[in-house]
Amino acid sequence: MSREAPDTADAVAWLARAPQVPAAWFLHPSALHGVRHTQRVHIHAQRLTHALSWDEADTQLVLRAALWHDIGRTHDGWDPSHGFTGAARAVELGLTQELPPADREIVLYAVRYHCRPDEEGEAMAERQMQPPRALGLLRLLKDADALDRVRLAPWEAADPKQLRHAETVAMLAFAKELYRASGR
Repeated sequence: MSREAPDTADAVAWLARAPQVPAAWFLHPSALHGVRHTQRVHIHAQRLTHALSWDEADTQLVLRAALWHDIGRTHDGWDPSHGFTGAARAVELGLTQELPPADREIVLYAVRYHCRPDEEGEAMAERQMQPPRALGLLRLLKDADALDRVRLAPWEAADPKQLRHAETVAMLAFAKELYRASGR
C-alpha cells in the first residue's frame, strides 16, 4: 500500500471533529499522554476503522478504548501497567455503565493490554467471551496509539515492521501532519 501525502487541511479538518476529552479523567496532567494525545489516537482509530471497513458497533468500542487508554497514567515514563489502572479508572468514573457486559469486557481488555507486549495481549484474548473480536480491537488500538509516537524522539517513533495493519503504515505521514496541526 502506498503512503499518503501529508495534507495540512485534512489534518485540521480531523482535529475540528476531535471529541472533547475531560482533563479530569486523567490521573496525571500530561502534555505527552493527555487530552491532545488522546484526541489524536481517537482520530487515528477512526481513520483505521474506516480503512479496514469495520462495522459501527466495533468502531464505537475501539473509539471508547482510544478515549480511555491513558487515563490511568500517573507519570509520563515507561509504565506497562497503566492500562490496568486506566481500565479501573474508566469503571470508577462510570464510563462503562451503559455498555452491555460483553462490550464492556472487550473495551476494558483493550485498554488493559494496549501497553503490554503483543504476546501477552494475544494470550489474554483467549480468556475473553469473544476472542477474535477482542484481539481485533486491541490490535487496532495499539496501532492508533503507535501512530502518535511521531510526538516522541525519532528513535521512539513507530516502527512500520511492528505495526499490525498495512493501513497503519500508510497513515504515518498523516500522523506527522496531524501532530503538527494539533499544536502538540
